[in-house]
Amino acid sequence: MGDFDRDREPVREPVRETERTSTTTVVTDGGGRRGGGWIIAVVLLLGLLLLLFFLFGGGFNRAADEVGINVNVDTPEISIPDNVKIEVPDEVKVDLPEDVKVETGGNSAN
Repeated sequence: MGDFDRDREPVREPVRETERTSTTTVVTDGGGRRGGGWIIAVVLLLGLLLLLFFLFGGGFNRAADEVGINVNVDTPEISIPDNVKIEVPDEVKVDLPEDVKVETGGNSAN
């Protein structure tokens, strides 16, 4: 009887297929885009402030002062009389015909 157990193949248990699920939690912080947006906003704001400073502070006009350009132009003298008299008639008479016919859009009026 002892030889019978030795020749026999061991009994294998059936493989049980089980479905395993795991819960994965992914935490994101926005991809780090917040810092880049602030940097771009600050750079644009500084550029705008510099542009306004040069426009309203007269920074662009100082180059002509340093070079010494004279832009005074001699203009001819024009004399205008002190008293200008324009004669306008007291009454303006306009003669219009008595019968005026106007046609617009197919409608006529007398």
